[in-house]
Amino acid sequence: MHRSSFWSGLVVVGFALLALYWIIPTYAGRAIMRGMPPDLLPRVAAWIMLLSGLCVVATSAFRMVQNGERLIAADIDWRAFGWAAWPFLYVGGCVYLLTLTKVTYLGVPMIALMLVLLGERRWYVVIPCSIAPVGLLYLLSVHLMRVGVV
Repeated sequence: MHRSSFWSGLVVVGFALLALYWIIPTYAGRAIMRGMPPDLLPRVAAWIMLLSGLCVVATSAFRMVQNGERLIAADIDWRAFGWAAWPFLYVGGCVYLLTLTKVTYLGVPMIALMLVLLGERRWYVVIPCSIAPVGLLYLLSVHLMRVGVV
């Protein structure tokens, strides 16, 4: 358990550093008017991610040293790895399909199918949880187009 927390913390630290030194400076834009700079909120979030990841890495490294565990294990459970990877593959496939059509057409069935595949069987949970994000995204985009932002 501590080994997976250690490596997960390192991934979070790596992504936070990538965001701080490349993604945010490249894509956040410039503030040409007074007010909050467009890179302030992403920078704060990246610093929180960095500090949280460092805390997880330090805690799990301390526990691993205390228990005598190694950082890398040669025995990889490939079945568990595949079971952990399928949601990412599903979401990647859904993102690709959404590039071909509108989110309002495929969003609800994709979210509902993901919930069912994850084990949710209560219809009164699946239906609202799959309709709400797509509906709110639709209302937000309609409002932003009406205002003239998009």
